[in-house]
Amino acid sequence: MWHWKGSSSSAPLPAAALHKPVVAHMRLIPAVSAGSTPLPIASAVAAVSARGPSRRVGVAANAMPSSSSSPPPPFAEETTAAAAGFRLTEPSFLESLMPKKEIAVDRFLAAHPQYDGRGALIAIFDSGVDPAAAGLQSTSDGKPKILDVIDCTGSGDVDISKVVKADDDGSIVGASGNCLIINSTWKNPSKEWHVGCKLVYELFTGTLTSRLKKERKKKWDEENQEAISEALNQLNEFEKKHSKLDDTKLKMAHEDLQNRLDYLRKQAEGYDDRGPVIDIVAWHDGDVWRVAVDTQGLEGNKNCGKLADFVPLTNYRLERKFGIFSKLDACSFVANVYNDGNLVSIVTDCSPHATHVAGIAAAFHPNEPLLNGVAPGAQLISCKIGDTRLGSMETGTGLIRALIAAVEHKCDLINMSYGEPTILPDYGRFIDLANEVVDKHRIIFISSAGNNGPALNTVGAPGGTSSSIIGVGAYVSPAMAAGAHCVVQAPAEGMEYTWSSRGPAADGDLGVSISAPGGAVAPVPTWTLQSRMLMNGTSMSSPSACGGVALLVSAMKAEGIPLSPYTVRKAIENTAALISDVPEEKLTTGHGLLQVDRAFEYAQKAKELPLVSYRLSINQVGKSSLQC
Repeated sequence: MWHWKGSSSSAPLPAAALHKPVVAHMRLIPAVSAGSTPLPIASAVAAVSARGPSRRVGVAANAMPSSSSSPPPPFAEETTAAAAGFRLTEPSFLESLMPKKEIAVDRFLAAHPQYDGRGALIAIFDSGVDPAAAGLQSTSDGKPKILDVIDCTGSGDVDISKVVKADDDGSIVGASGNCLIINSTWKNPSKEWHVGCKLVYELFTGTLTSRLKKERKKKWDEENQEAISEALNQLNEFEKKHSKLDDTKLKMAHEDLQNRLDYLRKQAEGYDDRGPVIDIVAWHDGDVWRVAVDTQGLEGNKNCGKLADFVPLTNYRLERKFGIFSKLDACSFVANVYNDGNLVSIVTDCSPHATHVAGIAAAFHPNEPLLNGVAPGAQLISCKIGDTRLGSMETGTGLIRALIAAVEHKCDLINMSYGEPTILPDYGRFIDLANEVVDKHRIIFISSAGNNGPALNTVGAPGGTSSSIIGVGAYVSPAMAAGAHCVVQAPAEGMEYTWSSRGPAADGDLGVSISAPGGAVAPVPTWTLQSRMLMNGTSMSSPSACGGVALLVSAMKAEGIPLSPYTVRKAIENTAALISDVPEEKLTTGHGLLQVDRAFEYAQKAKELPLVSYRLSINQVGKSSLQC
């Protein structure tokens, strides 16, 4: 998959970097290493402010500079900034980290503050959203932000069909063979405990696993070195005490001490950390299924991670609670029980991508409103379609399960920042079901167009090649270039990122429907050990557009305007702002840059028009029927 392009360098980037951004493909190459220390936002603001009133980050000429390395003349920034009338201030810097002005969110919310996404439910089809991430706990009106967290791939499934009963002392034998103590306060009328186990590394991303292996290896090396020192001291003391080894028993004792020392030294060479095993126990408390996890092996401390100390979980949609494996990994997880207690799904994310996407669409930061997502009042469900076992690649089964979940939860919108190239547009089982979800269940489906530009015919599936799905291209404004990307000479006018995929599709369709900001500093999972991260790509423009449409949905619901995917699509496409006057650029930008306020005005005026969508079938001689 190719929809995620991320950059994390804290050094100022040349303007050419917006042509060729640092690429972090979705195969689990993170935009920022989990162990790195991000630049705090407050520090970044201070750095910008420290430039002083006479040295603002400037704007260059009308187009992005080429890759030439020639340095700009002294104070060129000030001259170009004055000429273009653009100045990067502290507020505009913060706004550039989560761009919303570009799609007129500020104007819309100033006129309609209550239509901030309230009443809109978005399904995030992605790598799994972290419910513990910053800004994803509640909506602007105090409701839970994430209503459900589902693993549609089965990568976290644990077989717990084995049933055991506790001994008189309240202990059971787990699936791993470990003795587990049951908390006496847990209610279990049947006295039956379902047990299973899992290698914890199978639940983690490659990045997190690598970090844990390094930290565990460091601790193991320290303990092993202590053991070597102790064995060496014992051998030295023995040799001092027994200078002559005449007795057979003394020879054997000396040989044993030497062998122990040699083994300790040798085992460091063959160290291999396959990861600890965690025990999972489930039971029915008379009302719901409960799950507890024993993580003593992961903690490395017998007094931590005990099963009896775990706060039991149930299916996330019922109580919206999650657990943390250990302080070492800081990885949150959700437990869902299926098949009458015979299967537990341990849901973790397979990359930071989904959490970042969800944050752009709907994060709510009550103390940092400039960093709110586009629709802070909207609610979410997380449908994990990226399979951890496949390095975050999606599968057909996962996609179909996600569509079913979106329908069951009666979602208003779907955002899918996933995709890949395809030969046949508008084709396949998933596309057929997506059409049904849009046409029959009236769900607005938004997806990224792809990052394979600037060549023609590079839009990918499903965002750029499916008639019922709104494909979104990636736009960069002067503020985003100067602020989020630290470009010294930013463009004087907004433009499409050059790597944003272009149409037309193979069947002649435009390919890109609309454009939206294609970069942001947004929340990431807790296991990354940082709160936010910069990523850019059409993966980011899609949730930006989705959040904007959520505002429109919120307003239309509140004012009783008939709502359908067709009316919404007409509204956003017919009111989009032109990004370029060059006709062929429409293949890159689509109908233009989303404008939420104008789209709502259009919807208000068009509310009396019938909700009709036409689909034509064309039969060609010698070929199967085609749909337009």
